[in-house]
Amino acid sequence: MFKKADGFTLIELLVAVFILTVAISGVLSSFPLGTKIGSSAQLSSVASQLAQAKIEETISKSYDEIVIGEETEAYGSISAFPRYKRVTEVTCYDPNGSALSPNCPEAGIKKVNVFLYWKSLLGAPEISFNIATLIVNK
Repeated sequence: MFKKADGFTLIELLVAVFILTVAISGVLSSFPLGTKIGSSAQLSSVASQLAQAKIEETISKSYDEIVIGEETEAYGSISAFPRYKRVTEVTCYDPNGSALSPNCPEAGIKKVNVFLYWKSLLGAPEISFNIATLIVNK
């Protein structure tokens, strides 16, 4: 009679190739998302460094040179970092919570807030990062 043939039939081979193709394409489709997530983490890290740089720049000045108010550096105005917007707010700070005049004579403490904004690569709205410090009149 018939002898049993060793090996695969053409149909079995086509089904195996199809299953393998679907599995590989599923794995490969996750790579672009992973790249975007990695880039998003890098943008966040750069934002942290830019905020810290502004804090360092501010505290390197004398107490009287630090002006009360708000400074905004719009998108594209921070050299080499066009994806970011930076807002620096300097206010008087009273640890007791009472109102202070704008020139901070009572407590002699200024609070510096730096806000960094950037647009996410993942399609989310504008993301922000905030860092603050206190500066005391010595």
